[in-house]
Amino acid sequence: MTSAALTAATDALIAVAHDPNSEEAAGQAAARALIEAAQSAGIEESNTAIRCLSEHFSMDHPGRAGFLALVCGALVEQGCDPDAMAEPMTRRLAELLKSAGDLADACREQMPEPDEDTENETDPAQVFEAIHRDISETMREEAAAWDGLQTFWRPAVAIYSKSDAARDAARPLRDDALRLADWHEAGHWLQQILAVRTDEPILVIEPDSQQGIIGTFSGVVDNFQLNTLIMDAFPRSGLLKRRRVPKRVADIARGDGPQQSDETVQSVWNLYTWEALDEQGRLPAPEGGNVSQHWVWNEGIPDDIPVFEGRRVVLLGPASYPRFWKAQRMFDQLRASLVVETILTKEDVADWLKRMVAAGRTS
Repeated sequence: MTSAALTAATDALIAVAHDPNSEEAAGQAAARALIEAAQSAGIEESNTAIRCLSEHFSMDHPGRAGFLALVCGALVEQGCDPDAMAEPMTRRLAELLKSAGDLADACREQMPEPDEDTENETDPAQVFEAIHRDISETMREEAAAWDGLQTFWRPAVAIYSKSDAARDAARPLRDDALRLADWHEAGHWLQQILAVRTDEPILVIEPDSQQGIIGTFSGVVDNFQLNTLIMDAFPRSGLLKRRRVPKRVADIARGDGPQQSDETVQSVWNLYTWEALDEQGRLPAPEGGNVSQHWVWNEGIPDDIPVFEGRRVVLLGPASYPRFWKAQRMFDQLRASLVVETILTKEDVADWLKRMVAAGRTS
């Protein structure tokens, strides 16, 4: 097939999407024809097709627009340019998230208070679904946006996994995604990927060994993943300098390997925020009481880690008990990194700790 065949297939799919009488089978057939034509054409021709299709993401029917977005997302996963559809996708996604978020808020206002008698407690998801059905009858535009997101979120994740620039530009949408996160899978997945930072400054120090690094991290979804990357990147001492995690496990965390494996990761340290330091610049004893208030929880996200002088700060202390997690990453196509820019001297480490202690006294 030639680029002319791809152009014809693109026009045909757009026509089917805009035809109010077209059925699902016609759309599926037109989509298959386009993807087959794209496989025979070049990447630039396929990128042109994506740009043409994305011009129609604004069509009135969000479900049909979402189907076009799904086709574009499939092309992106086959190697096409995610930025070819990023701006129209983010613009339409903003509208859908806002409308669906308004519906979620309206439903939430009618949710009953939790029943203190747990034996008679009704499943909140069932209660929400019943309220959602009733309110959707009067909030039809918002309900259509809610349904449209069922299709739109998947290609959006494909774009934001592949393009740092697109994800960074869409980051303000996270607040509306959070409004939906408890009740809609689009809100759940979008709020996670839109929390991901690019070139985020980080400082990691192990006070006991007086070692530390300064660098940046990108593409990290949760602190399980960040912990794995720190274990791989932090300087090792001793003659053998054994790896803390196998290379194949680090590759999974970085997006260089499969999305997951059967292997288990064991944490080397307790991770602390900079606020955990006492007046002598020491971390609390692992077995001490109330030490968890300044832990960096693996279940959290990097945004939860407090900033000191413009950097996320992670302090490394002895593990208080064994922590294990699966070798996996949240989004298959999202690459992650922790780039070490500077290995700190003992004098550098002492100076950083001194400044943190001084800031802790005045906070």
